[in-house]
Order: sequence, then structure tokens, then C-alpha cells
Amino acid sequence: MKKVHKLLSVLAVLIASFSIVSCNKEIEPIVLNGTWDLDTNAVIVRIVYSPVVADEFPNSIKFLAENIQKIRRELMKPQRIVFKAPNVSEFYYNDVPLPVTGTYLHDNAYFTIQNALFAGGLNGASDNLRLELYYDRDYLMTILRRFLTVNDDTPETFDRLIETFHGVGSYKRIN
Repeated sequence: MKKVHKLLSVLAVLIASFSIVSCNKEIEPIVLNGTWDLDTNAVIVRIVYSPVVADEFPNSIKFLAENIQKIRRELMKPQRIVFKAPNVSEFYYNDVPLPVTGTYLHDNAYFTIQNALFAGGLNGASDNLRLELYYDRDYLMTILRRFLTVNDDTPETFDRLIETFHGVGSYKRIN
């Protein structure tokens, strides 16, 4: 019995030693350079609305439910992003023959892209395998307003109704 106990103690020490050594690995630097393709399954739109305003404007809630996938599809653009050294970014769209070129600033896992479509900057993050773009409320409200018709509630109603509105575009590295 003492031999089994001693063997288990030695194994426990070895396992603990290996786990400590493996935890001391250097963190791999995040490299954006390369081509990233859209992962349509991982594009997300999140809306949190005021229940009080929703009770007052039920048609606005219905509008959001009917158009959430249209808004999500708008975040599925661009279909491809290419990062080039030293800090050039290119957005490729299916319906536009040339890329939308811009620049990016990179700090660890986070980055900000600036181009003609996102003059104020578009924030994102990467872990070297996946890349995410974060769309803020203002950008998503701009998309929503494009879908409104004269028969819908006013943009001001949606401004009051929607408390939180953001989206994530997700990309996978292809090279």
C-alpha cells in the first residue's frame, strides 16, 4: 500500500511540474498581416430595448423583429479583409470591383481600422485564428434608418426604444 501511495505522490508531483512548465510559455504575438474571410455563422447583432417604449410603440418592435436579419446581412460586408505591412488594410466587397483601402493601428490583440467608410475608426480584435470587427450603436442605427419607410415609426422613436445596439463581424484567417 505504501508503494502505491508513494507512486501516486511522485506522479502528482510530475504532473504538477509539467503543468507549471507549460504555463510559462511565451504568449504568441498577434499578427494581422494576411487574408481574412468572413465567417457568416459568427456574425451577431444584439439589441436591447426599453420595455416601456416598446409598449408605447409595438410596431417598432415588430419592425426590429422583421429586419434583424437584414441588419445582420449588412454586417456580412466586407467578405474579405487583407492586412498588409506596414499598416494597410483592404476591404473587399462582392459588389465593388476595387477594395476599400485604409490604414490600421495595432496594439497587442486590438486594432482600429480607418478608411473612407469608417473615417472615425472601426475597432476589432484578433487571436491569430479569428478576427472580429465591433460595430457600434451609431453605425447600426445608420443601417436601421436605411430600412425605414414612411409607414414606419420615426428614427427618433427607434433612438428612444433601443438602449443597446451593437454587432460583431467575424473572420477566419485563410493565409
